[in-house]
Amino acid sequence: MHRTIIAVGDSHSLRCFENHPVIADSTAATGINKLDGKTAYKLQDHDRRVRKVIAPLHDKHIIFCFGEVDVRIHLKRQHGKTGTDIATLIENTAKRYTGYVAKLRQQGFDIHIFNVVPTGDFHGDAFEKWRANLAYPPTTSFTERRDYTLQLNEQYRKYCAAADLPFIDIYKHLIDAHGLRHRELVYDFSHLNSTTADIVLRHYSFSPS
Repeated sequence: MHRTIIAVGDSHSLRCFENHPVIADSTAATGINKLDGKTAYKLQDHDRRVRKVIAPLHDKHIIFCFGEVDVRIHLKRQHGKTGTDIATLIENTAKRYTGYVAKLRQQGFDIHIFNVVPTGDFHGDAFEKWRANLAYPPTTSFTERRDYTLQLNEQYRKYCAAADLPFIDIYKHLIDAHGLRHRELVYDFSHLNSTTADIVLRHYSFSPS
């Protein structure tokens, strides 16, 4: 594996960078991706798994891709369980996630945080069939998911700036004037395809490790 930029994360890190000639997903790079379905909020609780994935990547640029699962499932579920308002949950998620990434960077891992990908506008019979097979189906509306995504990206932006963490902030290039995913980027109901990697390279510069 000669590529120097490796994506690590939930299923979005695979789909956004799958079979790309410049950016590799961690499965292609190391044969390991044990972080599917993990939330940004609880990522530090899976530190052993995270380190197993990133240990061979100490000399690479690493893109961390987490947050969509929080938006689609975790935030509203925690609001229902605890009564904590969504804005507070979103800020706590960003603070906890970026704090963990900051610790990893201090240990020499060149991690760049990727913005939360735009949510899909789920609807129709095909979606309902797909949803029926999910272990944790979405309970949020498109409007809720879109708003949560925008808020979480804003908090990522704030906490990354405060901790001097590199933030791949290309969200505006992934959506159209209506806030929907550009059609050519759609992989399925939830994921973007690897054209996303080209947009990352077009609008973000990876500084030397």
